[in-house]
Amino acid sequence: MARQVTPLTAIKLQSAKPKDKEYKLSDGQGLYILIKPSGGRLWRFKYRYNNKEKVIAIGKYPEVSLSSARKTRMLLREEVAAGLNPIETIRASKEEHIAEENIYLFKQVSTDYLNKRKELAESYMVKLRATFKNDVYPFLGTIPITEIKPKEIIETIKRVEDRGAIEGAHRLYTQINKVFKYAVSNQICERNPCSELDKNEILKSPIKRHYPTITDSNGIKVLLESIKAYSGDYTTRMALLLAPHVFLRPYNIRYAEWNEIDLNEKVWRIPATKMKTKQEHLVPLTDSTINIFKEMLIYSGEAKYIFHSLKSRTSPMSDATMNNALRRMGYSKEELVVHGFRAMFSTIAHEKSNFKHEVIETQLAHSTGSRVSQAYNRAQYLNERKEIMQWWSNYLTSL
Repeated sequence: MARQVTPLTAIKLQSAKPKDKEYKLSDGQGLYILIKPSGGRLWRFKYRYNNKEKVIAIGKYPEVSLSSARKTRMLLREEVAAGLNPIETIRASKEEHIAEENIYLFKQVSTDYLNKRKELAESYMVKLRATFKNDVYPFLGTIPITEIKPKEIIETIKRVEDRGAIEGAHRLYTQINKVFKYAVSNQICERNPCSELDKNEILKSPIKRHYPTITDSNGIKVLLESIKAYSGDYTTRMALLLAPHVFLRPYNIRYAEWNEIDLNEKVWRIPATKMKTKQEHLVPLTDSTINIFKEMLIYSGEAKYIFHSLKSRTSPMSDATMNNALRRMGYSKEELVVHGFRAMFSTIAHEKSNFKHEVIETQLAHSTGSRVSQAYNRAQYLNERKEIMQWWSNYLTSL
């Protein structure tokens, strides 16, 4: 026998208080209201289709009143009784309306915008697309871009800030702002809601943090011995053996391809599309790094990526793989991350070598001086960069 449900009343809805966890108040026949910890009250309709339970959102209370929610329930129950799936019906209706009215959803416009950002490095684009997919599309993606309000943008970036990613929230606001500027410039919409906002009034000021690293010789010695003795995945171990010697951004190691490596000329040519500076970067190879590549050639010479994923030889290892290996070696994220090898080289090279600052920064793929001087220095410093790479390999080997 079905459980009897006492229908909701306006007084009961108005007096419903948020709790630490979300909870439901049922009106019967599949209709209930979800009370969120934030205080939000959301109408839901639950039904079964093809022997599977489905839930459809009806709207917010009090914008959608109790009587309106009940009318919607009646219509939805009629569709279910007729053998229809209300979710599919609503989706088809929305798509038809969007096509007829030439409405552009935020996801469509932002995807078009990202596809045209050819000047950005591939590594940056991978992260940017993932950010939109995870932090924007679930909340703004299906809303027509002309209907997005400043409040909804604030809620979107505040979600990122609330999980502790303050810098990420600032960057996300900047990218959403750029999407709207693109839309206005292409006459997709007439206004940019971000222009009505001051992100510094909305978000906390980011705290500049440096990547943790190790710079004392004994600490580096222990680290190198730990990597050499690492008993996990072979590809991960080899990538970590290479990382201190070349001190590249982790992305460049994970996405390294054999067509970038010239063992005869002893150089690694990283294309501009993979570089943050958007310029080709040369990494002179030493005997130590060449030996690592020769060993990997036997193992992954037929694969696209030198340091491929454990699951697939056609995919690079994941973003977290090398850092997770460091954790298994006993290094916390406050002590060392793979990106910290860059700071290790920079600190020691500035303190212990006689090489010029410009040489060190150029090999780190940092931009120094004007665009003209940057292009000139890349050629001018090549011999010195070969020397500093050998000096650095010798230093690591001596430990």
